Amino acid sequence: MNRRPTTKDITPCTPAEVAKAITELKKKKSPGHDEITNTMIKNFPCNCILRITLIINCIFKFAHFPSPWKTAVVVPIYKKGKKPQAPDSYRPISLLSSLSKLAESIILNRLEEETEHKLIPFQFGFRKGLSTSEQLLRMVEHVRDGFCNKIDTAAVFIDIAKAFDRVWIDGLLYKMHKLKITRKLILLLQSYLKGRSFVVRVDKVLSTPPSDRGRCGSRVETWPILF
Repeated sequence: MNRRPTTKDITPCTPAEVAKAITELKKKKSPGHDEITNTMIKNFPCNCILRITLIINCIFKFAHFPSPWKTAVVVPIYKKGKKPQAPDSYRPISLLSSLSKLAESIILNRLEEETEHKLIPFQFGFRKGLSTSEQLLRMVEHVRDGFCNKIDTAAVFIDIAKAFDRVWIDGLLYKMHKLKITRKLILLLQSYLKGRSFVVRVDKVLSTPPSDRGRCGSRVETWPILF
């Protein structure tokens, strides 16, 4: 039985798909380090949309996410009533390039197409047409059936602090491999997830760029075990 991911190319995007994704951008979102706002993108002429389409299709072709789009500008927001000297007194807000987020939405479309019929049926969060409210309804129905049949129902709730920050990237990529996601899409997401960096902005001053201080973990690791 072949358990290897398929080797087909990622389906290219079209100018119409990019234009639709642009209409869904929120105007009030703050820009990243390139200072290109969503409002500016919404006013791009047709030739710019064609250029963006070409860039995204090159990202698909080479399964590589541009490094400049993986650098976030972190803005610390002070929590009222906390000690100003303590790092925990600030909530970090990461600002990414608006163009990178546009590319992300197109990549997400491809990922949803690949995984829609491969995820467990009880996964409700972050899926089109489903919500966590339906998971809650399912739990209530399960408890009610237990009462009706005089069966005890036990539940375990886990709240993981900084859950997204704690995701094991190699483990996530391995699960995608097991789901037989297209190989190029896995490699692209590996490029997207690894080698990310940030600079901190306080008022109008930025911290030392990664290229000057030595980027930590900037090299995209290979994964010979799977491929």
